[in-house]
Amino acid sequence: MHSDKKNVFFITSTLPMIHGGRTKSLLQRARLLNENGVDITIISTNYNPEYDEVYTSFRTQKRVMENTRFGNIYDYYKERYNTEKSKLNWKELLFRQVGDLSKYVKVKRSSRNDRTYFYENGIPKFVIKGLNSGKVEFFALFQDWNFEPFKFFNINKKGFVHRIDTYDVKGFKCLQEFVMDDGNIYLTKNINKKGNIIKISLGFAENIIEFSDEKELFTHFFNDIFSENDVIINDARLLDKSLLDSRVGKRIFQLHNSHLVNPLDTTSGVKNSFKTILSSNFPESDIIVTLTDKQKLDIVTKIPNLKNNITVIPHSTKVSTIQYKKEKNHFGVICRLHPQKNLKDAIKAFYLFDQEISGYYLDVFGEGESREELQSLVTHLRLEDKVIFHGNVQNVNQAYQRIFALLITSNFEGFGLNALESIANGTPVITYDVNYGPTDIIDENSGWVADYRSPESLKEKMLIAINNPKDTKEVQKRAEYFSEDNFVSKWLGVIGYD
Repeated sequence: MHSDKKNVFFITSTLPMIHGGRTKSLLQRARLLNENGVDITIISTNYNPEYDEVYTSFRTQKRVMENTRFGNIYDYYKERYNTEKSKLNWKELLFRQVGDLSKYVKVKRSSRNDRTYFYENGIPKFVIKGLNSGKVEFFALFQDWNFEPFKFFNINKKGFVHRIDTYDVKGFKCLQEFVMDDGNIYLTKNINKKGNIIKISLGFAENIIEFSDEKELFTHFFNDIFSENDVIINDARLLDKSLLDSRVGKRIFQLHNSHLVNPLDTTSGVKNSFKTILSSNFPESDIIVTLTDKQKLDIVTKIPNLKNNITVIPHSTKVSTIQYKKEKNHFGVICRLHPQKNLKDAIKAFYLFDQEISGYYLDVFGEGESREELQSLVTHLRLEDKVIFHGNVQNVNQAYQRIFALLITSNFEGFGLNALESIANGTPVITYDVNYGPTDIIDENSGWVADYRSPESLKEKMLIAINNPKDTKEVQKRAEYFSEDNFVSKWLGVIGYD
């Protein structure tokens, strides 16, 4: 990946196919800069054996341009160390472990989990998951004294073992080995009983390098792939220290969330995950990008010497063409169903609203760990016919345009991308005062801010909203402030392309 040209890299911890605001904004930034002549490579540092599918999905859905490049730490070393480019499929690797399969007695205990067990002299020797369906996920070996498998050989969709997980006699994962297509191991992780990595070994034969943790490994990786001409934009706090320890041309740290220990209290101090960059030791030549002026002000108030390091670049949007008729008796929430979003308050506010005015609905778009808890609350409040869970939405513009107003009750945000998307679709926002974002995005023509962070206060604004609806064109006019042209111009300046 080295070259004399100044390349621009985005680094992030993970790139999930179904994702929230952070990944969405990263991909949008990549696409916009790409369209304006900047070569972009997006690098991830988590383990996903099927990343090729993710990249294809991003391109197919036009989330990035065709020429946007992707890289991943595991894929990089897997490719680098397999110099012979030879391949050994899972059946050949299984034969190396257990020999000829015909000598074993084959037993399928249950059709439910699609596991086929292989016995010798009445003792289980190994098991294969997915043999009957033809979608083999793993094979696992048994030890004679233990009737639970202890070593799992995980198989990717191309039919190669990609990782081996080993468990001790008490069932704790103690070793992970990452496997090349030729069956050789290129990286190992030793893990203690608390689940913490205690040693990482990279390479094989005589060329093994050891690291005490993943951050050291990431630094080594960054020094392998980046040059001193490159610009690196970091979207994940997990990678801050590793990037600061690397030799690169220019470092830019994008903040996506509140840096405060208690996002509702600006005096609560800096979260541990932000302390690496939000300190008086931050290099003068590096840049921090916040999404709002208010977050910059709060940081500089506590750490004045960062004033010249911080640039404010809000997310951008395009004003959408109105295609769908607004359902004036539908409020909505559109976000991850996560505790951070505090959606119980939105449901409670709707309940209070429903006590005063009937005939309205609350549409909930999104998925996440809070869904079951939220559905229980809806059942408790007897709102099952009025609060509708739609799951993840494919046509997000349709969802925004059809609802009367978007409700935001988050405990904290970095920006609140859903507020921006809502006004771009002509739908006003009713929001709590949140650090940071929604209150920076809307104005008096595009939404309402609750006087207090309470369901009662939100309900009052909902009542005002239905009696004093906003004009769709006026709502969209506010979105023009966050134009893509402004966004691109600011980013080109920061990375040195202006």
